[in-house]
Amino acid sequence: MFLRRYLVLTAWIIGSFSIETFAQQPLVEEYRVRIVTKEGNRFRGVLDAVTDSQLYVETRPQHWRRRIPLSAIRKVVIRRENKKTVLITGAVIGALIVGFISNESLRQNPARSPVAYGLTLAFASAGGATAGLILSSAIGNVSSRVIRPLDPANPEGSLRRQLEPFSVEYQQDLLNRLPDKTSK
Repeated sequence: MFLRRYLVLTAWIIGSFSIETFAQQPLVEEYRVRIVTKEGNRFRGVLDAVTDSQLYVETRPQHWRRRIPLSAIRKVVIRRENKKTVLITGAVIGALIVGFISNESLRQNPARSPVAYGLTLAFASAGGATAGLILSSAIGNVSSRVIRPLDPANPEGSLRRQLEPFSVEYQQDLLNRLPDKTSK
């Protein structure tokens, strides 16, 4: 009986967090970049736009927009700005796994009272959520992508094609496209 209530409550919590988390996601995903130039200079910020010859990076919190020539770039390291969904998913999965394991353990070695059973299950789930949160945070910090010019004949074009989908301007253009009324 208690297990059924626990599972229903857990499913309700996961559902409400998931709906709130995914419903409030920004439509444009921001990516943090670390740029290393051929001279050894380093720049950091949010990838704002990419043109045929320039890369635009917005620095935070000053909101300065820096322009870097594509021909001067040796490599660009990209990471997601918003890791909220990864963190919440890790916490939920950790809580479910440790909660299930502790429930199975409590079946083999029953608690003295229903209150002790509930407290043991609640604290185990909270510990699992914390462990899942920490683990997903560490994995999220490690995951990054390094982009270098691939085509030696046209390094600027190669960088532009690789970096453009990650820029805020490109994503906004994709979202703001309207259907062509003349193609009827």
